[in-house]
Amino acid sequence: MLDSLNKKLINELESPFHAYLLLGNSSSDLLNQATIFASKVLFGVDDKKEHPDIKIITSENVNTLGVDDIRDVINKDGLVPIEAKYKVVIFPPVKSLTEEASNALLKTLEEPSDSSIFILTSSGKFWTHARDDSLLGILSTIKSRCRSIFIDSDIEVEFNFEERDFINFLESSKREEEEFTNIPSAFIKNIESLRAIDEDSNRTVIKIQKLFNGIQKIKNEQDSLNSNRIISTSFEYLIRNLLLAGEFGKKEYRYCELLQDSIDDINKGLRANIVLNNLAIISSKL
Repeated sequence: MLDSLNKKLINELESPFHAYLLLGNSSSDLLNQATIFASKVLFGVDDKKEHPDIKIITSENVNTLGVDDIRDVINKDGLVPIEAKYKVVIFPPVKSLTEEASNALLKTLEEPSDSSIFILTSSGKFWTHARDDSLLGILSTIKSRCRSIFIDSDIEVEFNFEERDFINFLESSKREEEEFTNIPSAFIKNIESLRAIDEDSNRTVIKIQKLFNGIQKIKNEQDSLNSNRIISTSFEYLIRNLLLAGEFGKKEYRYCELLQDSIDDINKGLRANIVLNNLAIISSKL
């Protein structure tokens, strides 16, 4: 975790811009940096400070921020600070903006207030270069009104299915309230077993069922974790491992696409067991 403020953000302290887009490959680092930056700009402190003038946008939806979430901040909470010089509004990287929410935010960014700072954050999916991938899902008109800064993570991940390496990856992509205290090695082995593209869909279904059982065990022991989030991050780790493999052809690339499609479908709210059973059937036909 990056606990000290990034040098690029230190350079912004003297004359902060009205809107930032922080990019990186670690969602936890991005949110941490955004909060430290807000605390330093508003109160001159080096640690994260909880204060009404620092607003982290939340939503009942697990994966997205809707137009009502944006309107609540702009209209109900207001953008006038209570105590500090600015009110800082932070958009966490694990929640994407819907089209309506993006348009509502754009209207505010087009007429910036002298008393508010918006910080959008976007983390990559470890598919391609994080600088490019992090930009997905953010309107170009919004990007053009923000100062973009790339934040490098200090967490090194090798994607080799070692227990410590896998936990490092989970830590880099976690939500602030999540804490991965124990990930059984058997669960990591279940994910690793899905590296091989099996032509027998029944065998793949069995592998996925073992993965489900492992997720349920983790969920029972760590109630703060979301089952769908564990699936998504596990598949992202698997994709990265496959992309780094020495032999990588069209079949493997198509498999990675199917894994990413499964992640996207689960994040949209589709039932995980249906999505993964479809994955087992389609991947067997590659």
